[in-house]
Amino acid sequence: MLQISNIQIHLEDTIMARKWMSLHRSLKVNPDMIIDNAGISDDHFKAKVIQANRRFKFNWPLEPTTQEEFNRMHKDIEITPKDQTHHLLGIHNALHVREEGSRNASQIQIVWSKSLGQFYRKLPIWYDMPKDSEPFAKSIKHGDVFLGYPYVGKSPETCMLQRDNLNLPQTCRLHNKISCDIVISLTDQTCDTDEHLLKWYDENKVTMFSKEDMLKYNGWAKIGEVINQEQLSNIDRNNLTIDYGQNQ
Repeated sequence: MLQISNIQIHLEDTIMARKWMSLHRSLKVNPDMIIDNAGISDDHFKAKVIQANRRFKFNWPLEPTTQEEFNRMHKDIEITPKDQTHHLLGIHNALHVREEGSRNASQIQIVWSKSLGQFYRKLPIWYDMPKDSEPFAKSIKHGDVFLGYPYVGKSPETCMLQRDNLNLPQTCRLHNKISCDIVISLTDQTCDTDEHLLKWYDENKVTMFSKEDMLKYNGWAKIGEVINQEQLSNIDRNNLTIDYGQNQ
């Protein structure tokens, strides 16, 4: 049993879950943040945009409303030098929240981002997904735990759904790496886009990855489930500790 803050997690006996645990055991570092994707205030979002515009000389609108505007903001983040992307973590998360347009949280994200800089060129902060790892789950339920998306960029499914087909080699990424972040679902969901993705793949003449890999990594990289789900509505966001337990 794995415990993060006051949340107890049962990890599955899978290749992905074992590899994720191996990564964390090598780093031995607590998470930086526990956040959800509930709606954020207009003032908070504007402040983040102003901050990014000032630091990076972006020309972002203070109140983006169209997917085209959101896509342009993502493109700017994608080409930001990697040693500066930590300055954009806040606005990047806020941008995804605004795109969803929801006022109710559908997931909780446990984030290891800021603290990982100490391991630069010392220890890996992500692993390649093992070639024999399990295909991603096509459905998840409340309390399921899955790997966080490892890249600045978008999955093929997100590119397709958001019609973000401009410069796909820059933007589109397969979730074929295991990073520290994990996500807890607060809803039941189903991924039923495989057939549409195959058509999207052919129409956009994608060559960066195979159709087989695209479908394998479409869905959720599930690694476990929360045992004490009654605590999810009262998660202690200030308690950033992780306990791997004796038997992990």
